[in-house]
Amino acid sequence: MTGNNMNQKALIPSPEDCIMCVKVGKVKRENLYEMTRKYWKVDINRARKATHVLAIVNGIVEEVYNPVNWKYTEDPKHIGRCEFLGVYIV
Repeated sequence: MTGNNMNQKALIPSPEDCIMCVKVGKVKRENLYEMTRKYWKVDINRARKATHVLAIVNGIVEEVYNPVNWKYTEDPKHIGRCEFLGVYIV
C-alpha cells in the first residue's frame, strides 16, 4: 500500500501509460502538488509524453497526477527547468 491509503487497483498501470516519477524533497516549501509539478531539469519533449506523474516522498508514492501541460518555467531562479499543470488522480 502507498501513501494516502490508495487502493491497489488505482496503482496498476496499463501498457499505454508513460509514467514519470519525481522524488520530492524532504523540506516542505509548498504543498505537495506545487513541490511535484515544478522546477524539473528534464527534456520537455520527453516530459510531454508522460501520462502520469508520481510524487515520491521517502520512497513512497504519495500522490499521482495527470499532466495536462508542460512548459518552461518563468521563474528567473530556475531558467531552463520545466513545470507542468496537472490534475490530481490519487
